[in-house]
Amino acid sequence: MPMNSAVLTQYGRIEYRSGPVPTPEGEELLVRVLATGVCGSDLATYRGAHPYKTAPVVLGHELCGVVERAAGGFAVGDLVCAAAYAHCESCDRCAQGLTNLCRNKRNLCHGGWEGSFAEYVTLRPHMTFALPAGLDPELGALVEPLSIGLHAIRLAGPAEERTMRVIGSGNIGLACLIAARRLGFGRITCTDVGPEKGARALALGADEYLSAPGAGTTETDVVVVASSHPGALDEAVGAVRAGGTVIVVSFFDCSVPLAANAVVGREVTVIGSSLSTAEDFHTVISWLAADEIDPRPMVTHRFALADTAAAMALMAEGRTTTGKIILTPRGDA
Repeated sequence: MPMNSAVLTQYGRIEYRSGPVPTPEGEELLVRVLATGVCGSDLATYRGAHPYKTAPVVLGHELCGVVERAAGGFAVGDLVCAAAYAHCESCDRCAQGLTNLCRNKRNLCHGGWEGSFAEYVTLRPHMTFALPAGLDPELGALVEPLSIGLHAIRLAGPAEERTMRVIGSGNIGLACLIAARRLGFGRITCTDVGPEKGARALALGADEYLSAPGAGTTETDVVVVASSHPGALDEAVGAVRAGGTVIVVSFFDCSVPLAANAVVGREVTVIGSSLSTAEDFHTVISWLAADEIDPRPMVTHRFALADTAAAMALMAEGRTTTGKIILTPRGDA
């Protein structure tokens, strides 16, 4: 049985191709993709800037789909989403519950494991999460990036009466905003460039949006760095109060400056945040099931899988009007 997929054949070039449906091995699931989001890491790979993902490859890891081949407690017809990686379950970090830091994890779109810009994808059961029947597949595809934001915000500690600034109002910054609002942080300020990003941030619960790097002078208890512009770390250290916390969830293409003396002199805690864990997935799914969050304002564009080349070209332009892009392989979402 053939299937269609969008293949990154070389950097900057996506081709829509027909090929065989992937064959699950052992306890792997076969999942029919209903909706899949385009991530910043997909764009980095498209540009040839990702640290380990390379062309040719089928990109995509933010997905929602239906189980077609049962395994690991999942039944045919189950609606599911998935993490971007499969942890090894045997290293010391996995034993501590730090699956996101697994020493031997395998990643979608790497090492011959094709991603979700396709009609079908194979998944390991322990990286897969059940969704409520009938959930909008677009929301299911947003669970993975929302879990990234939640994981970052949890690292900041207690929310009560603490203020926050989120530097960068792209999709991960907005995911951090949604989590911070739901967890009960006080006044939340988002920053970026352009009124369109501000409109999305305000729609998702920000109390204030500042459209300029380094804007504003009020010191904040927690600053989240969800932007990779070269001055983001220094901006964060300058915006956080003495004794405050900076959470860094963005990746950088090159080395960036950090005002180390200010970190030391003002006792600023800087914490990196990587991926997410099963606990984060379960929490986000429970929020969606209870209708406690509505992340739909993140989504600005929808494309058929056949138009993935146009979707990636749009994302590469970097327009402030472009938020989360969703691909629908069969028009199911």
